[in-house]
Amino acid sequence: MAVDLAWRDAVRAACEPVFEAAGAGFRWNEKLVFDEQYPSLLWEADPSRFAARYPDSGIEQSYGDQWPPPCIDYWVYVDPRELTARLSVEGWNADSDGSLELTGDAALDGPCLAAAFAAILRVAPG
Repeated sequence: MAVDLAWRDAVRAACEPVFEAAGAGFRWNEKLVFDEQYPSLLWEADPSRFAARYPDSGIEQSYGDQWPPPCIDYWVYVDPRELTARLSVEGWNADSDGSLELTGDAALDGPCLAAAFAAILRVAPG
């Protein structure tokens, strides 16, 4: 098993229902080039919809005079050698610095990442 484009697409498919359920206008970033050496995935939320859906997130206050930003980023940074993923999310001070263990099998990794995002966004995991 490997972290490649097929893996990315399957993980994306597993995570999409979570982002849709959040109701914050999340969209997959189509422009991000998938680098197999330093793989990452990115979803972006609409700032106004995110703030309305999550008024307790502190997102507007975190940007201060810079509100609204172009988007609210939700990243997955993958270390393909260690088979770990780190989530980087905007919003409340969610613990996004921890690593998640991966298997390299998208059928297992997709639901794992989807569940992590679901917990952060407080929605059902797909």
